[in-house]
Amino acid sequence: MWKYWIFLCFILLFPKGAFSAGDNPAVGGKAAALGYTSVTQGDEWSVFNNQAGLAWCKRFSVAIYFENRFLLEDLSEKVIAITLPVGKGAFGCSFYQFGFSLYSEINTGIAYGIPLTKRFSAGIQIDNQRLHIADGFKDNSVFSCEIGLQFRASEHLWLGMHVSNPVPVKLSPISNNRLPTLFRFGICWRISDGLNLNAEVEKDLILKPALKAGIEYRPTKSFFIRMGFLSQPATFTFGVGFQFGNLQFDLASSYHLILGYSPQASLVCFFGKKPGR
Repeated sequence: MWKYWIFLCFILLFPKGAFSAGDNPAVGGKAAALGYTSVTQGDEWSVFNNQAGLAWCKRFSVAIYFENRFLLEDLSEKVIAITLPVGKGAFGCSFYQFGFSLYSEINTGIAYGIPLTKRFSAGIQIDNQRLHIADGFKDNSVFSCEIGLQFRASEHLWLGMHVSNPVPVKLSPISNNRLPTLFRFGICWRISDGLNLNAEVEKDLILKPALKAGIEYRPTKSFFIRMGFLSQPATFTFGVGFQFGNLQFDLASSYHLILGYSPQASLVCFFGKKPGR
C-alpha cells in the first residue's frame, strides 16, 4: 500500500515528471547534468534526444543509462541505446523502461539520421510505447513518431529542433487522453574547445514553456565539468564526465526544490577507431 502513496505524492507534487510516456525526457548523463539540454548535440544519445544528431555519429556504440528519480527505486529509469553507422547516416535502436510493478512504461524505438548537407541534418524515429497499470487495468500499446533537425551554422554555433508525437495519438480507444506533443528548440554556443553554453526552450501544447540552460567546461582532454537548470519544474543539475579510450562515463544529479535529488549515470562503449576530423 505504501507504494500507492508514494506514487500519488509523486503525481501531485511533480506532475510533469509523473508520466514519462511520450514526454521525451532528455537521456544520458551529459544531458542530465546540462539542465536536460540535448537538442543540438550529435552523440550516442541522439536516438532519444534528437534523431538528427545520429547523422554525426561515425562509430558503432552501445550505451546504458540509469536514473534513480528522487532516490526512489520504484521511480527509476533504465535505458539502452545502440548506434550503428550505415552509409552516409546512422541507425539507432532504443529501449526505455520506467516504473515498478504497479505502474510501468516501456518505450522501444528505431531511428535514422542523415546529413542533408555538410551543416544540415535530419532524423526520424518510430516508437512503440507500452503502458502498464496494475489491478485489472488493461495494458495499452501505441505507436508514435519523432522528427528532428540540426543546423551547424559554424564551428561555434549549433542549432537544433525536435518534435515528439507530432500526430496526436490516443493512449486508449476508450479514453480521450493522448500522448503529449512536445516541441524543443535549442542553441549551443561553442565558445572554445573546452567551454560550451547550451540553451533550450521546451513547449508542450497544453503546458507552459520550460527554459533550460547548461554549461560544460573541459579542464583536460578527458575530464568534463557540467551544471545547468530547468525552469519547469525548478530544478538544478550538475555532473562530471570521463573519457577512457573507447569508454565514456558520465555522472550527474538533478535537485528538485521539493522532492530532492535524482542521481544519474551513463556509460558508452565505442567500437572501432575514432575517425579523424
